[in-house]
Amino acid sequence: MKNTIILLAVCVLLTSNVMSQKILLEERFNENDRGWNLGDDKDVVRKIENGKFILECNKYLTNKGGYWIRVPDFTLPATNYSISVTTEWIGNKRNDGAYNAYGFILADYYFMVYADGDRRLLKWNAEEKKYETLVDWSESSAIKKYAEGENKWEITYKDGKAGFYANGQMLYKKEIVIPEGTYIKLYVENSERIKFDNIIVKSL
Repeated sequence: MKNTIILLAVCVLLTSNVMSQKILLEERFNENDRGWNLGDDKDVVRKIENGKFILECNKYLTNKGGYWIRVPDFTLPATNYSISVTTEWIGNKRNDGAYNAYGFILADYYFMVYADGDRRLLKWNAEEKKYETLVDWSESSAIKKYAEGENKWEITYKDGKAGFYANGQMLYKKEIVIPEGTYIKLYVENSERIKFDNIIVKSL
């Protein structure tokens, strides 16, 4: 009898937790019903192919920086949410064996990762017009390198702190300020080619 009561209590707790995690956004890229800005130009390739959103940054041709595109028709709440995104590294067009960054921009914060397993967090200082390093370069064994397969990233924001995870393992947690109404931006730097999929935002 006691075991039955305990099991029922656990089931109620788990059900309550799942119900409290309301899905705010779900983008599977089965088709472009959200209205993504697709097309090619001298700077970037943007396309949906086989259920993936592909970004290829060609700005190395014009000696510019990276390229970002925001998720259409969605902004973030003030706090208590998680953002998960699946990515797959296709390759790049560098000939020196190095890698540039890709990742996600929330407000002034750049959650950046690299095909060789590095990650870092930058903040854009608009007044001084420069990037500030909040979390420095560091390689993580949790990140699948090169073309080893997909990585699942998650950003959580609660109590004024952002946590960044790779495949379920925390990479870092940092106290930052992400305003209500912030757009989610997918980011790719010079020459990198990335597949994005399964963008899901949940309340915590």
